[in-house]
Amino acid sequence: MHHWVDGWHDGAELVDATFENAAIGIAHVGLDGSWLRVNERLLEILGYSREELLAITFQDITHPDDLKIDLEQLKALIKGDIPHYQMEKRYFRKDGEQIWANLTVGLQRGRDGKPDFCISLIEDITRRKADEDHLRIMIDELNHRVKNTLATVQAVAHMSFRKDEPLADAKADFTGRLQALSSAHDILTDEKWTGADIRQVIERALRPFSDDDCNNVACKGGRVRLVARQAMTFAMAINELMTNAIKYGALSNDDGAVTLGWRRVSEGGTDMIQLEWIERGGPPCAPPERQGFGTTLLTKILPGDFRGSATLDYAAGGLEYRLCAPWPAGGD
Repeated sequence: MHHWVDGWHDGAELVDATFENAAIGIAHVGLDGSWLRVNERLLEILGYSREELLAITFQDITHPDDLKIDLEQLKALIKGDIPHYQMEKRYFRKDGEQIWANLTVGLQRGRDGKPDFCISLIEDITRRKADEDHLRIMIDELNHRVKNTLATVQAVAHMSFRKDEPLADAKADFTGRLQALSSAHDILTDEKWTGADIRQVIERALRPFSDDDCNNVACKGGRVRLVARQAMTFAMAINELMTNAIKYGALSNDDGAVTLGWRRVSEGGTDMIQLEWIERGGPPCAPPERQGFGTTLLTKILPGDFRGSATLDYAAGGLEYRLCAPWPAGGD
């Protein structure tokens, strides 16, 4: 007498249909590793036809680094030391692509109790492993950036709070520098730390200053995409130049103005960026009595991050700052 199971004629027929239509790879595997029976999903995962896969063993397409542990587990399963085993392993598809799979293996015994064949469940987890690797890389990169940022803040603090500078002035300078660093971080976060456009960096760095001061700064230049480190240092450089111009330079009166321009030039067949900060109309210009963080940033740190050179000229007509460096990757 046949039994009907949810519309199916026979329980064996239901089992066969489940085997073939499962959303996970299923296989009966011989004790020697040969594929005895495979379902459609496993063929999709491994990229073989049924005839091709049944003609080889799982050892033939297992990554060498995963084969030893797989065989050791299989041996323990056949001996009866373990009831089943599970592992993440790599297979090679027919097209040569390497994939990751979550493998679960159980053992089918015959009526005499002896091992007959293995039942393997094979789930493709390649995408998940790629996401895990991406997340790990992002965490490592985040740790690296945090350490670099903290080191930068430490250096800024050390250079800002000097014994020969009034505390109020030092606090104001330190706050401004942190705001500039923060503005660059905001842009880079929005851009997932792939870089930042130079005009974006300038606009964000100018936000803490008054509209009147910013209106007297003319920016001229095309699109240039800076890498993360360049963007952070450049934002602090703009803060230093603006602060100096407002305190002592062209923006300290109503008649002065600043031109900030950048352009591409060719030197010896190499594309370079030339950046200029030119002040005009301010009081007579004179070099500072001592070199502080601002001077170090403009003449050493910024050109170092751009792999270029810089000059800071306290000309009679106004401060002139120039940076020349290889054209940053990503700039149009």
